[in-house]
Amino acid sequence: MAITLSQLCKNAEKNYNMKLIAGRGGTDNTVRWVHMVEDSEVPDFLHGNELVFTTGIGHSGSGWLEPFVKSLRQHNAVGLVVNLGPHIDAVPPRVIDYCEENDFPLFTLPWQVHIIDITYNFCRRIIDNEEAETTLAEAFRNLIFSPEKRENYAAALEKMGFPESSRYTVMAISLGSDKAAAAQLLRNNRYGLWRLLKRSRSPMALFFQDDKLISVRQNADDDEMNRLVKALSELERELKLNVGISEQGEGFSGVPICYKEAVSALEAAKIKGLTIMPYGNIGVYKLLFGVENRGILRSYVIGTIGDLLKYDSMNGTNYEETLRVYLECSGSVQTTADRLGVHRNTVNYKMKEIREILKVEMNDEDKMNILLAFRAREVLGSAPRKQAEFN
Repeated sequence: MAITLSQLCKNAEKNYNMKLIAGRGGTDNTVRWVHMVEDSEVPDFLHGNELVFTTGIGHSGSGWLEPFVKSLRQHNAVGLVVNLGPHIDAVPPRVIDYCEENDFPLFTLPWQVHIIDITYNFCRRIIDNEEAETTLAEAFRNLIFSPEKRENYAAALEKMGFPESSRYTVMAISLGSDKAAAAQLLRNNRYGLWRLLKRSRSPMALFFQDDKLISVRQNADDDEMNRLVKALSELERELKLNVGISEQGEGFSGVPICYKEAVSALEAAKIKGLTIMPYGNIGVYKLLFGVENRGILRSYVIGTIGDLLKYDSMNGTNYEETLRVYLECSGSVQTTADRLGVHRNTVNYKMKEIREILKVEMNDEDKMNILLAFRAREVLGSAPRKQAEFN
């Protein structure tokens, strides 16, 4: 998805005498591109995650640097490289202190170094990294959706550090927005989501599939996953996210299965209003998401509670909600009444009507079948406003 500033600048001091003088704590942030900026008014064309170079041409002295750096940070730039020479002879201590306090990387570059050489090198490496990430993502997509065509992924994955002998875990993440907005959130250094997901002892992959962010991790032990889950849970305070986590699968053949598990767990997390859902905890949803023919689920819902949904639609009643809450409260009339904020006699009356509409006795088997229908309806994505489907 991106290259970090520390990766980009790994040999910059050796090759170009470019020295980091403050803000080392921010060097794990990602770099989107490189820009030359000389105007003290930071231009609107900065989209975030840019490494900015400046020579100070057109300015007198270095007093303008402090507000310039603050503005760059506000625009989510990833760092600043100051070209020392005739326009800037030294970086003021106040600027260095500000960058250090705010983990904003600040570099110096000697005047005799040609900026075009270093910026060309950086841009080339950013492009090469993006191409490598794209190749990796495509290899995993081929593995997930066409596992029988090994020639489309096996050699590429092995070459990029993903051997068939590894054990793989897949995470599916929804950031509650469209793909473009989600990609922006992923790159936003304020949240550190990209850094968090990329932190792994072994090579891992991170890419978008449809509107979901997919993370493929290899040989992740319980400690690594627990740390990741804890950190993602804390991020939920700032980001609206849902995460589904697969079981661990063996080799390439396990990855497509893990992908389906992660997506199922993600959808279960959304249904239950949870931030993180391991596949092992989704219960009956394993069965429901395992039914690939959604027509079977739809038929089951219609055959089990369709008459009740139709009755509510025609009469403006809310018997469907009463029945669902009643079942979720294990058939307790008083608990159902408390949750719905009504008298228990109201619940008893409605349940009598519901039995007649559905023509059931409401024994244990009836309750199991009906609750399963409600869960199937959730999997289908059916909300009350879509009741016309069942009329």
